[in-house]
Amino acid sequence: MSSRVSRELPRGAGTTSIANPMSAEDLDAFYREIFLPLVRRATWRHSLSKEDARDVVQDAFLVAITKIDSTRNPRAWLIQVVDHLALNHQRKIARRAQLTAKWSQPESEEGEDCESGQVDH
Repeated sequence: MSSRVSRELPRGAGTTSIANPMSAEDLDAFYREIFLPLVRRATWRHSLSKEDARDVVQDAFLVAITKIDSTRNPRAWLIQVVDHLALNHQRKIARRAQLTAKWSQPESEEGEDCESGQVDH
């Protein structure tokens, strides 16, 4: 192809401009204060196992390290991040279960039915 495609990002995309990031000490105190309540929320509200809920909250804090703004409401922001990550986790589990069920079907069920001569599509 001779035409060139511009691969520029929109203004502000891919940059992390935080007005007032949390210090390491503040983030540590915030983590200790809110970690367990967020795990309970992910367990209760999204029906995740405790291990999965802990993983989701850990992932949320990884996002928070680079994007959290202490001048806004960091608690509400982190709750929203946990909710989004928990939903994504549930979708991933459902997708895996669906694919596992599809892949584990015997060959006779997927293709032609030997007795009736019909083909499933």
